[in-house]
Amino acid sequence: MTQEFLQDAVVADLEQLFQGETLKNSAGADRRIRVYPQDLPIRAGADIEPEPVEEDLEAEQPEDKPTAETEAEDVPEPYVIVRVPGGELPDQDTRQQVEIILVVCVYDPDPGRQGFRDALHIVNTILTHYGQNGIVGRRYEVQYPIKWV
Repeated sequence: MTQEFLQDAVVADLEQLFQGETLKNSAGADRRIRVYPQDLPIRAGADIEPEPVEEDLEAEQPEDKPTAETEAEDVPEPYVIVRVPGGELPDQDTRQQVEIILVVCVYDPDPGRQGFRDALHIVNTILTHYGQNGIVGRRYEVQYPIKWV
């Protein structure tokens, strides 16, 4: 087992688990719950500006400007990040134990701040899934207890 293959298996498993489920993102659009390995991808123009190239020095074309359609897809939430912060090989000729951290992010514009319910729904869906099926990718065994915060 490699940590990378485990992470990929968890990402694929969660993508299938949340297939078809949508929540609102900060652009106000319904968006499926995305699953990312290790961290969010860098959003060009949002997190960093790409280096200008000779061709980019020309006037910006109207089709290059963000529209409501591209902005709604550009924001990352809702999402789950599958992180591998570390692991342990307890002894020679034993199975490696790898820690997985799942980061859940949702958006809720309501001033009543009830978005935590969407986050808890995602957490409970994951707990139920791995509580019923303790195998990931037909080869990795879930170890208990499963902790969440």
